[in-house]
Amino acid sequence: MPTPFQHLVYAKAALEDLSLPEPIRRRLKAAEGAYLLGSTAVDVQAITGQRRRETHFYTLPATPHLRAGKVMRERYPELSNPYCLTAEHAAFISGYLVHLAWDEDWAWDVFSPYYLEGSWWPDRLTRSVHHNALRVVMDRDALRALRLWPEVVPLLRSAEPQAWLPFVPDEALRHWRDWIVEQLEHPDRIQTVKVFAERMGVTPQHLEAVARQIETDTFRPRLPGLEEALERFEWHAHHDSLRALRQYWGFDEETLPVEQLFAACPALASEQPAPEEIGNSR
Repeated sequence: MPTPFQHLVYAKAALEDLSLPEPIRRRLKAAEGAYLLGSTAVDVQAITGQRRRETHFYTLPATPHLRAGKVMRERYPELSNPYCLTAEHAAFISGYLVHLAWDEDWAWDVFSPYYLEGSWWPDRLTRSVHHNALRVVMDRDALRALRLWPEVVPLLRSAEPQAWLPFVPDEALRHWRDWIVEQLEHPDRIQTVKVFAERMGVTPQHLEAVARQIETDTFRPRLPGLEEALERFEWHAHHDSLRALRQYWGFDEETLPVEQLFAACPALASEQPAPEEIGNSR
């Protein structure tokens, strides 16, 4: 699945997409640090030791008919209405939902057909090494993009969790935030290769060698159609992440409209959308 640094790039792309309803964009921009932290926080189990399904809300192989974001909102209904949360909390959950959409589409478009079900692999370790080497290559592309966006570090630092997830303690989210920020501030301390290699029980040098083969198109056997699958994945996931945001904020035909979502939380009247925003929500 995409790395935290990829998710930061993807979250930024969703926020900048002109098809995102402007009321949503304004709310997320006003709490952008929390939104960005949320877009990486799904992977916090790397430091908490939780099981994947406790933070990702799906298992492999993924089921396209059951979206992880919907599972999370049903399991924790206190998170399901952004108009009942503080601005920062709602932005954080929005980023979390964006992350889940990207992860699920990676599972469907890339991981399942090329790794879980692929017939190219002599053993599970070879398969895992190639999968993670591909993620390393894409991670480095994302880091190059993030170096052109220096604001991302102070934005992440500004995010201060306050009981944002009922299944992850605030201290773990702060630890996760600081770990991501430290790597962004010190490119020589990027941990992606180290973490992946340790997880698989291989040397960083071995993982780096396979990553170089992928970059130079010298890995054999060749995986037919992988480049097209990656393009398809990015198209699907970007659009699914936008849809997740529209659904969460009540700007989608399949969810309750803004008016009904907001009516559940009259105490937050100061944050109610302007009437003209509600009228143009669909």
